Amino acid sequence: IYPHFDFLFPKSRIIKFIDLINKQPTPYDDNGHGSFVAGIACGNGIISHDNTGFAPMANIISIKALGEKGNSNSNTILDAMQWVYENHKVYNISVVCMSFGADIINDKDPLCNGAEALWRRGITIVAAAGNSGPEKNTIKSPGNNPHIITVGALDESTMSVADFSSRGPTIYGHKPDLLAPAVNIISCANNMPPYTKMSGTSVATPIVAGICAIIKSRWPDITNNQIKEFLLAHCTK
Repeated sequence: IYPHFDFLFPKSRIIKFIDLINKQPTPYDDNGHGSFVAGIACGNGIISHDNTGFAPMANIISIKALGEKGNSNSNTILDAMQWVYENHKVYNISVVCMSFGADIINDKDPLCNGAEALWRRGITIVAAAGNSGPEKNTIKSPGNNPHIITVGALDESTMSVADFSSRGPTIYGHKPDLLAPAVNIISCANNMPPYTKMSGTSVATPIVAGICAIIKSRWPDITNNQIKEFLLAHCTK
């Protein structure tokens, strides 16, 4: 995550940064994707007074598990999940945004299982469906997990599924669970100018993650399944 003004003022909300790639101690973003996603989830728009995230007062824990080209491996991402599993109570982590995806290995896919372990721990997991549409059976892992909340891409100009958005079904049934706006969205950049545009299910996912954070802050005792049911009940079919 880039130390963007939207995360630092009036006080820093980046309360923990862990770099599993380059082992750097302070926040940085050599790709731009993470800062953009974080801005949608919880940027406060302090520079623009307009590009505000959905949970602009939420604290941020950033775990860098992808390299500068956006690539990684299952072991590194599982290490990130393991850190959350062990430390979520210390840092009050209630929502995890997983704006990434990988090809599904088999019915024992490690990322799918890792996401489910966090879900069963009581952490709300929101994952991207993937950008491999419009073909069917293209949902990525961990978004194929039947328990977590999987988000596809909505093209607001046509109010339909964006062409690039991955489609279900999966071996477990229907996916994604819902759609959110994902085409030409504005959010935080990792350099100047401070905001940029991006499209993809990675963009839709933090919208839902931010909403989950708001729900969780309003009703602290709500369960993961109740949050999911609440979201689906308020979607437009």
